[in-house]
Amino acid sequence: MEKITQLKQAIQRLNEADAKSMLLLLLVNSSLNEEKLQDIRQSILKFGDKPKTRDVQTMHIVFGESPAGSLKAAFRNTDYTNTEDIIMLPTNFSIGPLKDLHKVSGIEARFEWFQERYNSEDDGLQLYKSSMFDIVEKIKNIPPHQHIVIWTCQNAHEQTGLRLVLAMLENKLNPVFVLDTYTAFHEIYTLPHLAEDNYPRSSGEVSSEDLLSFYEQYDLRPLQQAKRQILCAEGLRMLADDDYLIRSWEHHELWQNTNEDCDDAFIIACAKRLEKEEGNKKFRKSARLIGEVMGHMEQYRGDEWIEYRLRCLIKQGVFMHKGDLKAMRYYEVRLPDAT
Repeated sequence: MEKITQLKQAIQRLNEADAKSMLLLLLVNSSLNEEKLQDIRQSILKFGDKPKTRDVQTMHIVFGESPAGSLKAAFRNTDYTNTEDIIMLPTNFSIGPLKDLHKVSGIEARFEWFQERYNSEDDGLQLYKSSMFDIVEKIKNIPPHQHIVIWTCQNAHEQTGLRLVLAMLENKLNPVFVLDTYTAFHEIYTLPHLAEDNYPRSSGEVSSEDLLSFYEQYDLRPLQQAKRQILCAEGLRMLADDDYLIRSWEHHELWQNTNEDCDDAFIIACAKRLEKEEGNKKFRKSARLIGEVMGHMEQYRGDEWIEYRLRCLIKQGVFMHKGDLKAMRYYEVRLPDAT
């Protein structure tokens, strides 16, 4: 009698999704032996013992801390706090190896690649590695009843992320929706003075108010199966290939490159333009040049990558420097007089 009471109490604590899963299991297994029945009883007790959670109906997947923070702010003080959840992938997918990123070995390899190139004064890279383990598992374990919204934009970082996530969702039947913040902006804001040609370059540039408007006003439709299969296949190829390290987004397509120095010429051009505009060859804070590069660069790379390439150019003698190269705030740069 005590076991029946415990089972009854556990059933009452089940949320709707868990209850439906248990019912489906019972219907599928119409001829159950005592062993299977005992397994189901134990499963019910296990789920029923879980603390009561929100009834998450939609899982949002975003790429980077900035859009994740803005989306959380957008949902704050709304009913979405009860029905929506967010998974944030904390890395820039336009650079670095992607092979086996859905596995521990791939995450370790990508971490080591960045560790060899980036100056990190804190434990940011280590936190990235540990969080990626959890995030990949969370994506793989999204419950079948939840809708999935993948936020992206017209840049290599988020477009690569879109394909990688779809590859990780290869065997899942969840409805998937893709919300492109660039497309949403230009469809919702039709006034000429608002529709800037290159805005937004990334979802991180969009305000929380606009993200909420996009989610509520943009005509979201499930990703068609044929399109989903194509993007998934591209993601699977990325997860299987370790040759390409740099990705660009041009003419609505991803282009992959093996050369780490593909942005160097642009960095040098920005330095020359600064010197011409300001009329001198003085040393400038490296952060000043890095900001100039990021402000004019069509591709979305991130300041850490530009700073790494700047240090490479210093080692090659393309730039002169003074100060300590351990972090961008500690040194200044300029082009040699003969440049």
